[in-house]
Amino acid sequence: MRPIRAVFFDLDATLVDYDRAAWHATVRRVCAALTADAPHIHPDRVFDAYTGAYAAHLGGAEGVIARSAAGSPDARAIWGELWQRALSACGYESESLAGRALDLYTRDRHASYRLFDDVTEVLVALRERVDALAVVTNGPGDAQRDKMAATGLGRRFDEIVVSAEVGVAKPEKAIFDLAIRRLGVEPESVWHVGDSLATDVLGAQNARLGADIWLNRNGLTRRTGDPSPGHEVASLRELLTLVDRRAQDVPKSR
Repeated sequence: MRPIRAVFFDLDATLVDYDRAAWHATVRRVCAALTADAPHIHPDRVFDAYTGAYAAHLGGAEGVIARSAAGSPDARAIWGELWQRALSACGYESESLAGRALDLYTRDRHASYRLFDDVTEVLVALRERVDALAVVTNGPGDAQRDKMAATGLGRRFDEIVVSAEVGVAKPEKAIFDLAIRRLGVEPESVWHVGDSLATDVLGAQNARLGADIWLNRNGLTRRTGDPSPGHEVASLRELLTLVDRRAQDVPKSR
């Protein structure tokens, strides 16, 4: 039994709390703010058009790296196209208005990112228990790094691996392998924590990591065909208990 040398974390819904309700609130604030530039705009229509376009473009299969029509994996390029599409669908053909929407949307998202209340204390405690911490996340590089900057997470991790930046996404083994190589650790000495059975648990299993931990904050029930996690926790605080238990079980070197 190997000691734990590194813990990997997913980002969204694991460390950063920006859920569907928060996102809807962002979109509604943007749509309302646009009426200052274009009083004839109907905010509810634009809200429906944008959320619908977003779901159609980004609501695909797990592990797919989204791109703009021009091929860019950057969030701002994708969001800009979606705002242009939504406004056009509502009869507002204006590049400047779409640009204004994009700026408002980006700023509102940045201001709305929050950490879950267990994150900071657990990361601080883990620093005393393991050699390295990393984030392994799917998503656009600019969006994911902005979340980490807005919440102060960036300084707490030794490595940050983002799918759109490296060209491979969870649950593929390769994205975990990359983080492992960067840190110089063995897969068996790494634990991964995330909220998704489809990407985090399955990905950790594909990479043959030392443990896969499903963070089930909302008490969800696994469905038929879902991977079975090695551990399930309702809070990151429970992770510390698992880590300490493993430390007690590992034979002391002589």
